[in-house]
Amino acid sequence: MKNGALFIVLFVVCAAMGGDPYDYKKTVQRRVSPVSVAKNAAGNVLVDFGCETFGFVELLPPKGASGAYEVRLGELLKDGGVDLKPGATIRAATVKGNILESECGGVHRVPLVADKRNTSGGREGGAIKIPAEHGVVMPVRYAEFVSAPFEITKDNVRMVAVNYPMDMSASSFKCSDPRLEKIYDFCKHSILATSFAGIYVDGDRERIPYEMDAYLNQLGEYAVHADYSLARASHEYLMVHPTWPTEWKQYSIKMAWSDWMWTGDTRSTAKFYDMLKNEKLLLSHARASDGLLVSGGERMRNSLTNECGLADIVDWPVGERDGFVFRDVNAVVNAFHYRNLLEMADIARALGKTADAEFFAARAKTVYDSYQKAFFDESRCVYRDGEGTDHAAMHPNAIALGMGLVPQAHRAKVADYCLSRGMACSVGFTQYLFEGLFAMGCAEDAIRLITSSGDRSWLGMLDFGATITMEAWAVKYKSNLDLNHAWGTVPLNIISGYVVGVMPLEPGFRKISIKPQLGGLKFVKAKVPTAAGTVYVDATPSRLEFTTPTTSVVTFAGRTRTFGAGTHVITAQ
Repeated sequence: MKNGALFIVLFVVCAAMGGDPYDYKKTVQRRVSPVSVAKNAAGNVLVDFGCETFGFVELLPPKGASGAYEVRLGELLKDGGVDLKPGATIRAATVKGNILESECGGVHRVPLVADKRNTSGGREGGAIKIPAEHGVVMPVRYAEFVSAPFEITKDNVRMVAVNYPMDMSASSFKCSDPRLEKIYDFCKHSILATSFAGIYVDGDRERIPYEMDAYLNQLGEYAVHADYSLARASHEYLMVHPTWPTEWKQYSIKMAWSDWMWTGDTRSTAKFYDMLKNEKLLLSHARASDGLLVSGGERMRNSLTNECGLADIVDWPVGERDGFVFRDVNAVVNAFHYRNLLEMADIARALGKTADAEFFAARAKTVYDSYQKAFFDESRCVYRDGEGTDHAAMHPNAIALGMGLVPQAHRAKVADYCLSRGMACSVGFTQYLFEGLFAMGCAEDAIRLITSSGDRSWLGMLDFGATITMEAWAVKYKSNLDLNHAWGTVPLNIISGYVVGVMPLEPGFRKISIKPQLGGLKFVKAKVPTAAGTVYVDATPSRLEFTTPTTSVVTFAGRTRTFGAGTHVITAQ
């Protein structure tokens, strides 16, 4: 990526970034210069801005250069020009405009027509409206000028990118594997580019917030900078405008817990505590005998109540479920429930609600035991999809590892089973596959999967021509995908939190965990933003140098030690 050109900021972002890191800010505009301008085989002038962004194109016509022009805008190329029929929900547009004499020597904005698919309608809350000062925006990387009243050069055409103000210099990552660096940069740019709506949205097709998308976006943005306002605003929007899947309700608790853990600030959790407890925890669907949720399957009728279920989803699109068999009592839903109970116990303690905290913690222990009895198949050492089926998809096994539901004696075999399935899930669900593998110390396997190639990989997305993470692995896996989903940025938070190994041990990073897991990497060097300040990590398999702003618990070379603020060096014994 041409980061030097990409992050040219003509608006004063620093002022916008000041003050309370939890105060919502307005989206800003960045002027992005082309990385190349050249004639193609058709004789047209092709402008490449290096990376796709959401925004619009401006021309700077010289004096005396009024007249008509025709330009093709798009996300992908075909035969050296903009692909005007890219398929799926990939965007392209042909604009015929006219530069007025009064605009010569000034600025002309290439006009765009709003796309009805993502500017109106939808469920309650509808598509997120772009602020009026930005006008119509679309995802663009290329501008192909068929005609123009003056010569198009790098100096007279530019992209105006719209995004939430982010300090992209607050984080960095280098390592011995250029593929992993490329994926980190790919995902990091995706977080910036997809913030154009001023709230987390699923992508360009709908421009609507969804809880799972938002949670993964939240974790990704936390790895980029220590401004938590957009994540909080997105979470609070979804509390008021929820979506329908069972697990998406459970993601609201995960977003609330992460907001509190990363910021150390309880205002949002206090504001929504009753809703989290009474609506999102789904206790009204818990079975009295063992505490497991009876959620009713995939919009099926609940066998106990004969009412429509909560609409379990497990993963999306349907083809990414590894053949998951839905039952009223669902292993994936109940894995989320177990983690939600622990998260609500933490939140309740932070708010001084001791009785609630004790109840949630005790219920979590009950669900842990019930989970083993209901879903674990001892003969195969795998977790079944649900009660009443012997099918064991990758999903219940990966999420059981990631959520801490697998007893020590079985973890290695469950991890092996997950690895045998590969990435048999959506780009978003890989969060739990990687969390589970790193929890097992399988860093080398996890990094191997992240840096794999082919049509089910991040390198495959880049090979396709994407510069923002895609909604799905490839068009053949989701025929209406778009090229700009932040839920595809999972490697970003995994690299920051597990490869580099910087995570909060106490809310607001009052105490920090530093636990680099290099796998087969020869070195990593990173800058990780936190609410307490920046953490610097420079690690090889035999040496760790780190700078921490506060007390840190450091695990390296088989030992765990506590250090105060400052710079420290550890060598393997």
